Amino acid sequence: MSNFAALLAGRQARITTMTWIMWLSITFSYYSFFVWIPGLLVQNGMSITKSFGYSLAMYCAQVPGYFTAAFFNERIGRQATIATYMLLGGVSALGLAFAKSDAEIMTAGLLLSFFMNGTYAGVYAYTAEVFPTSIRTTGAGLASAIGRIGAIVAPILVGYLYPNFGFAGVFGVTTSVLVIGALTVVLMGVPTRGRSLEDIASKAA
Repeated sequence: MSNFAALLAGRQARITTMTWIMWLSITFSYYSFFVWIPGLLVQNGMSITKSFGYSLAMYCAQVPGYFTAAFFNERIGRQATIATYMLLGGVSALGLAFAKSDAEIMTAGLLLSFFMNGTYAGVYAYTAEVFPTSIRTTGAGLASAIGRIGAIVAPILVGYLYPNFGFAGVFGVTTSVLVIGALTVVLMGVPTRGRSLEDIASKAA
């Protein structure tokens, strides 16, 4: 219990809260998209075969997304990479919400998949860096667990939003959540690029 108490003690509470919101926002948005995308495409007028083909192409976009984010993690830092990829993911989600043609849906979907998975490349590295060694495992594990709440809530919420608000409602919420996550990382996070874990921990605490 002492480790859990330390996560919310003093200035560490800000970092802990930041990681919780960061994980919650990206995991919620990720599962909002990938659990429902084949069904959403079918309901938007595509055949089942075509929707799965589009979905497969979107899933494949995750691979370059992850690798490019890993590159930018070292060039501009985790904090900037996470926030940038979240914001660009939000723009892509907004584009998907208002896409009219199959080409527009595919383009927006590829970009959303690219940036969503790319965000995780920064999230995993950044989470481990912002906690002191004594509570690092507890902090990272709990943040990831908080994120799983988003994974549980997202499919349920999408199931409610789509019949009532359509594509725009689903991806409008996704965009809002990603923007909140990006702002939280920028405003509440700490820079870690080029710094030792000890230095990061001392500044955060």
